[in-house]
Amino acid sequence: MEALIQENLIYFDVDVKNKVEAIEFLASKMYAAGRIKNEEAYVSAVLEREKEFSTGVGFSVATPHAKTDNVKTAAVAFAHLKNEIQWDEEEKASLIFLLAIPDKDRGDRHLQILASISRKLVHEEFRELIAKAKTPKEILKLIGEV
Repeated sequence: MEALIQENLIYFDVDVKNKVEAIEFLASKMYAAGRIKNEEAYVSAVLEREKEFSTGVGFSVATPHAKTDNVKTAAVAFAHLKNEIQWDEEEKASLIFLLAIPDKDRGDRHLQILASISRKLVHEEFRELIAKAKTPKEILKLIGEV
């Protein structure tokens, strides 16, 4: 089984103007890595999910995600944005974790991934280390297996 997050899914100094551009950027990387079948359909599913409830979690972090049959294998992509963007009415974000979950893994799998990332994000030291990281290897070491 492929690791959820790999070096080719981790990006720094990403220059986007808004939430849609951030999601589209990371989705394009997941598509290039062979993790999703249809990039446009996946982005649409993520944006629909955002309409239900924003994934801005505070601390300049967002965890957009979607469960769809357009996902081949579960994946997490990460972007450290060049500039903080307005994520929703209340939250800004510069650290984006995009999660892709196959529809067949709807139940526990996506909750396990979200919970694993969320448990780490509540720790200020972890957030500071993520924000200071400069290489994909540093991010992989900090995140570990989610």
